[in-house]
Amino acid sequence: MNPTMNSKTFPSIPPDTAKAARAVFGRSNFYLAAGDQVDHLFGGLVLEDPSRRLHQLPRTLAMLYLITIFQYVETLPDQLAVDALRKRIDWKYALHLPLSHPGLEAAALCEFRRWLLVDQTGQKNLQTLLSRLSEVTGFPSKRPTSLESCQVILTVCQISRLAKIWEAFNQAMQSLATRRPEWLLAASLPHWYERYSQPHRYLNFKTGNQEKHSLAQAIGADGIYLLEAVSNADDPELAEGDEIRALREVWREQFEFTEGKVSWRKEVCAGCSLPDILSNPIQRANYDQ
Repeated sequence: MNPTMNSKTFPSIPPDTAKAARAVFGRSNFYLAAGDQVDHLFGGLVLEDPSRRLHQLPRTLAMLYLITIFQYVETLPDQLAVDALRKRIDWKYALHLPLSHPGLEAAALCEFRRWLLVDQTGQKNLQTLLSRLSEVTGFPSKRPTSLESCQVILTVCQISRLAKIWEAFNQAMQSLATRRPEWLLAASLPHWYERYSQPHRYLNFKTGNQEKHSLAQAIGADGIYLLEAVSNADDPELAEGDEIRALREVWREQFEFTEGKVSWRKEVCAGCSLPDILSNPIQRANYDQ
C-alpha cells in the first residue's frame, strides 16, 4: 500500500458533520477551512513509521498530526483534546469524522509525540503541515512563519504533563478523602484546598514556561509531602489505594530526585529522549519563550 496521502486517507466529509458545522460556523472558521484543504495539506507526505515503533494506520497518523497542531493552537493538554475531539463539530469537520465518532484515547496522543521526538520524517511532516496551515484562513498563530515543529511538540508535552501531575495529585486526595477523611484532614497543608479545589481544566495553560514550571515544582513538593506522610503513617491501608500507587508512579516519571530535592523534568518524561530536537539555538529560543 502506498503510504503517501491519497483519497482514502481522508474520505469525504460526512454529510451530517458538514451540515452541522456549516450551520454553526462561517467560511472563515480555521477548522472548516483546514477540513476543506486536507488534500493540499497532506499532499506528498509519507504517512508511515518505517521503524514500526508506532503502529497506526495512515488515516490515524494524519489525524494525530492535525490534533497535535490543534492542541498547540488552543493550548490543550491531552485529556482536553480528547474531549474536544469527541464533542466539537469543528474538529470533526477538520478531520472528516462523523458526528458519532468516539474519538481517541489520550495515551495515543502522548505515544505519537514520543514517536515524533525521535523520527526525523515525522518532524519534517509536522513542519510541512505547519507551513501549509499558516496559509489557511484564520490560522491563529501569531508567528506562523517562525513556528518550529519542536516548539509544538514540546509545548504540548509540557502542558499535558502539567495536567497529568495535577490530576494524579487530585485523584490521590479524593481517594483519601473518601477512605480516610480524618487522616487527610490532619495531614493536609493549608494551601491545598485553594490550589486543588478546581479540576485541571481551569488551569491557565497559556502562562509562560517559567510560570508553568513553578506550578509543577509546587505540585511536585505537595506530592512528595503526601507520599511521605502516607509512608510515615505506617498504615498499609493508606498505601494500598490505586490512586496512591498511581501518584508514586507518575512522580517517578515526571520528577527527578537529587539530594532530597524534587525537580520537574525540564522537557520530557523519564523514558523519552531528545536526541537533536533542541540542538538548533533558534529552536531552543522558540521553545523557551
